[in-house]
Amino acid sequence: LANAEINQRDDLNNDIIEVLRAFGSDDADAPGPANLNPDCIFYTDDQKVHHDAISYLQNRISTELLDEIDADQASMFGRRFASVSSLLRAADNDNKADESISKEQLLRLALHRRTVQILSTTDVTLSKRKALRIRALIDFVWSQSLVLGLADSQRQEQQHVPTLVELVEKFELHTSSSSHYTEFHPGFHHATLEGISSDYGPVHINILRINLRKSKCQMKCLDARETCTDLSTLARKTGAVAAISGGFFLYSEPDIEAPSKRTDPVGLLVSDGKVCLPPVFRRAAIMQRRGKGSEDGLIDMNKIGMDGVKCILKLSAGCDGSTFETLELVIDQKNVKCTHRGNTEEFVVAKKDHIGLAIVGSEVVAVSSTKLSVPLAGFVLSFPKSLVPTGCILDDADMSITVQYELSFELHDAMAGGPLFFSDQDSVGNNSMDLKSEDFLGSAPPITFSQDETFDRNLLPRMGVGTTKDGEELCCVAVDGRNLDRALGLTLRGTSDLLKSLGCTKAMNLDGGSSKRMVIRDNPSGEHKVVCLSTTEIKASEKSRPDPSRPVHSAVLFIPPT
Repeated sequence: LANAEINQRDDLNNDIIEVLRAFGSDDADAPGPANLNPDCIFYTDDQKVHHDAISYLQNRISTELLDEIDADQASMFGRRFASVSSLLRAADNDNKADESISKEQLLRLALHRRTVQILSTTDVTLSKRKALRIRALIDFVWSQSLVLGLADSQRQEQQHVPTLVELVEKFELHTSSSSHYTEFHPGFHHATLEGISSDYGPVHINILRINLRKSKCQMKCLDARETCTDLSTLARKTGAVAAISGGFFLYSEPDIEAPSKRTDPVGLLVSDGKVCLPPVFRRAAIMQRRGKGSEDGLIDMNKIGMDGVKCILKLSAGCDGSTFETLELVIDQKNVKCTHRGNTEEFVVAKKDHIGLAIVGSEVVAVSSTKLSVPLAGFVLSFPKSLVPTGCILDDADMSITVQYELSFELHDAMAGGPLFFSDQDSVGNNSMDLKSEDFLGSAPPITFSQDETFDRNLLPRMGVGTTKDGEELCCVAVDGRNLDRALGLTLRGTSDLLKSLGCTKAMNLDGGSSKRMVIRDNPSGEHKVVCLSTTEIKASEKSRPDPSRPVHSAVLFIPPT
């Protein structure tokens, strides 16, 4: 990023230099002059000159990302870029008192130059990740502008500003007996934490605490697309008194292929005892067992993977499907193996006496004894041919195969997220936060986590859940963000610290960003209300135009006994 000019400066601190060098060591492959003016002209291949850098780059983002994402997403990313650049320019104009280069100017330089670099790359791998990188870059520059601004403010202010954890302690939010909580249904408590913190600036966080023994509530995990993607309506229809958005789903990945489609849930989903989606990736999941015993109704969270999962293959042949066979295969038994996108994108069947099936959900999409493409949100199941029932030819054109799953232990409802923030169980690890151990690597979805270039430095809207000692209480936090006046957002580490300060001994992450949502049933009106702020667009103030909330694609509902 104009390295020669930057290296000549002796008035830049290390923090701003680190930000400038994120997303690559230089930008030699970005066309256009490299200087310290973020509004300098940019050249296209036909050598046309553009003087309005913001509009020019917003238009490029909105059009050039269409090969990877739909028009609505591309347009939204373009608007986010323009919002961040305009806000930084306004701050630069307000704060500049002399000819020195400001941090806002340098951040706009990083945003503009890296955007040109990302859009202009000819690298085969990176050219397929433009949308992901643009999205991450915009959030990164915005987040770092806020972090650096907070640091400047603290140096100038004389009075003590509490940290986020100190705000939690001040209002005694670690216990539902605090006067800041409202019990809106027996065993259900809600509070909103709003204020200014020294480490994350303005915060707006909704906290839901559920006494699991007192409320005796049922947790219900759903693919919301099958019922209703409006969380308030979904909660009302199911009789829930509270609800939150769920786990990850396919969205920004560039290689979503049928039968997968955008908004498909990623990872384990168990609903009413049925394994709707297997735990392809070994990730943290929120779960509830229901049955007899002292643990009935308690909610837990642990890492769950494919080890010990039984895959039940229903084989039918003939034009009328009249011939049936069942093949039951247990992962990691009898040389049965599972390979997912965190391992590789192409699976080679190494042994001549083995066969592989590419599986997405309940559907087998390909069969081969040589090699297979690993499905984005699915897996390749490989095993010895000797396990196949006599007379069954799996790669026969007339063979139809469907798959069902059984876990090695019984769950009534469960939803995957990740990573696990921390746990009081030695077998899980007291301070997890290990994304690679939860298969957030390679091209495993969501690639916003698996291919993160910011190393958890982005302040974003978050959704986190945790349980207190002995699983007595469930605590859910909906962290707002992308709002300059009221909520900047948190990092993953910040969300982890928040849940620990609320008294949780075990906690994990669910999907955040624009999809983050929390609904509670108002007492006494009975109306189901969204209590968190909309976080789709980046807002400078509450006067900014309202924006529609993204649909909720998966949901976790909390339903009291009837």
